[in-house]
Amino acid sequence: MLLKFTSGSVNLIDGFRDFLMRNKTLLILSSALITGMSLRFYNLMYFSHMTADECVYTQAVFAMTKGYLPYRDIFIAHPLVHFLIEYPFIRVYPNLLMARSTSVILSFGTLLLVFYIAKSLYSSNVAMFATGFFALSPYAIYYNKLAIVDNTALFFTMLLFYYFFKYYKGGNIKYLLLSGFFAGVAFLSKYTVVFMMVALMFFIAVKSLKKLIFFIVSASIVPSAFFLLLFLTGIHHQWYVQTVSLQLIRLSYPLSLKMWEFGIYLAWILPLFILAIPAMYYRKTKEDTLLTLLYIFPFLIILGKVFSAYYLLILTPILCILATRGLDHYFTRPKESTKRKVLVIILMIFLVHFIISSTMFMGSPQTESAVRSKIVAADYIRGITEEGDKIWTTEADISFFAQRLIVAPNSTIWRYQGFYEDVWGYIRIQYVGQFAGYHGGLITLNDIQEALENEKPKVVVIMKNKLTDMFIWDGIDNPDYKEEGLASYILANYYLDNNFHNGAIEIYVRR
Repeated sequence: MLLKFTSGSVNLIDGFRDFLMRNKTLLILSSALITGMSLRFYNLMYFSHMTADECVYTQAVFAMTKGYLPYRDIFIAHPLVHFLIEYPFIRVYPNLLMARSTSVILSFGTLLLVFYIAKSLYSSNVAMFATGFFALSPYAIYYNKLAIVDNTALFFTMLLFYYFFKYYKGGNIKYLLLSGFFAGVAFLSKYTVVFMMVALMFFIAVKSLKKLIFFIVSASIVPSAFFLLLFLTGIHHQWYVQTVSLQLIRLSYPLSLKMWEFGIYLAWILPLFILAIPAMYYRKTKEDTLLTLLYIFPFLIILGKVFSAYYLLILTPILCILATRGLDHYFTRPKESTKRKVLVIILMIFLVHFIISSTMFMGSPQTESAVRSKIVAADYIRGITEEGDKIWTTEADISFFAQRLIVAPNSTIWRYQGFYEDVWGYIRIQYVGQFAGYHGGLITLNDIQEALENEKPKVVVIMKNKLTDMFIWDGIDNPDYKEEGLASYILANYYLDNNFHNGAIEIYVRR
């Protein structure tokens, strides 16, 4: 009896081992997906303040749910795909969790696409490691949690690559046309995708000019429909002002700011970049050369344009695949014992880097407290206002949490830029009153007072610890620019109704 039981146990263990070996890829992929998605959903509302771009985008989508028209009535610096995807989430319930969940869900699709792209180009092992790198990259985790258009652009860019590489391997023209179609969708998620499209078109042109024409035609379908819609609705001029004229201002960003953003990016992805260097340098296969082109060309163009750390998010899956390919080069020549040592060192570097970076995407008690205080203040504002009431604040997240629209100053430039956080995101004096590279500035305190006088918002929110609000309250007095503050005007027309977060957030209600 004991012998039979022992024999059965051995068979069970052997069967389980065989199952693990046969389904190794599925198990590792599932583990990467579950871990990656858990880290992305964890503490999603409170790990970080709403960033400047998050505030612009979510305010825009919220305004759309209230019947405002993009480009004509509200400021949108990007095309519409991301906003249309986020629209039903904000329509159901306009809060930060819904806005950020849109990005996390899109990142799940990106993770799957990374796996299948890498598998189609190389092998299951490369695909597993590349997916694991992307799932556990602190850089990817942090930005996948934010409600920014780059996550939509990332997903559709990977979708266009997925179909392109199916065409590349099999030659079926259908996949090239699908790749072109999703290239058009990705372009209408964020215009920066065009740099990756150019790199891809160069590769197609080398193979066949006829196929390049097919790709360009299919890629033009969705953008053509979009631009035709702009003309039919008569808002093409407003679109031009918001997406071209106003965005050119960003080209005057100080070099120090660009270098700071590049330093942040490099700190986030350095382990991946080091691993990828052998694959980019040696390029043993055509696939290595293609992926290197698709990474380096957009990287250099974006770096020379207006650089922010998250602009290169769309290149991260390619970097993860190249990093995995780089591992092959590290393990090509060394003896078995050396290979194990190298692998241990690499894993230790990744682990230390992950732990150091984790506070950024996991959050901290201080950050959570600050975000919660804004939500409490916003709940209070919602309780003392009606749905049609507007508020004035430099903190667009408070307005979004309160489900109220922000009053926009009526200056010539600012009327196109309906939400403050795009300017207030970088707290520097040149963004208030004057702006380097743009004569007259984006906004003056007089513009703000004019808006308050004309539209008479029900609530004014002042952040006593925020530099920009201090300028607004006390005025600007420096050698280059002087202007009176709005404290006397606000106190004459509003009364202090309540304050939150140890007096840092003051709520003023119109008399």
